[in-house]
Amino acid sequence: MLEKKSTRIRKEEIVRATLEVIGKGGVRALTIAAIADSAGMSEANIYRHFGGKDEIFFALADFIGTSVMGKAATIAAGSKKPLEKLEIIFFSHISIVATYPGIPRFMFSEDTHLGNPDLAKKLAMRIGNYVETLSGVIAAGIDEGELKQGLSPRETALTFLGMIQFTALRWTINGTSFDIRGEAQKLWGNFLHLAR
Repeated sequence: MLEKKSTRIRKEEIVRATLEVIGKGGVRALTIAAIADSAGMSEANIYRHFGGKDEIFFALADFIGTSVMGKAATIAAGSKKPLEKLEIIFFSHISIVATYPGIPRFMFSEDTHLGNPDLAKKLAMRIGNYVETLSGVIAAGIDEGELKQGLSPRETALTFLGMIQFTALRWTINGTSFDIRGEAQKLWGNFLHLAR
């Protein structure tokens, strides 16, 4: 019998179990039965907390938004220098991807957003906010002389995200067979070389 836990904790467990299933088999492998098996609970317990996969997808979008974009906004609002903030955001994002390979599989899957325009809008809004956050940090870096004059904050933010997303895509397509953190170290060094 499952220990009695709060609804919030149960939902978090279900979201993490969902990411585990997606991380191993992609979005198409996702069934309520697979989530229940991964979470170590009954299908009925999953349905007690979520009405179905669409609700779980929205909870995943919230989890990703908090884990990646929300964390970036918190770092951006801190007192560190802009370049240090960018570095922390970059490696934090890579660390989350390395911990949850289901995140890029979910984000890159047509199964996730083609059939669900509301989910696509939510994800697009989160990504747009992330780009704005990064653009602000980059603009501050330019103003403070840490980054090259003449850089476009928005396009540099998109380049920054592209480094992460393309690396995550390559990593998941290759079955997580290379050291994503080691690859990230090389990319960060190259980014600094280009942007300073």
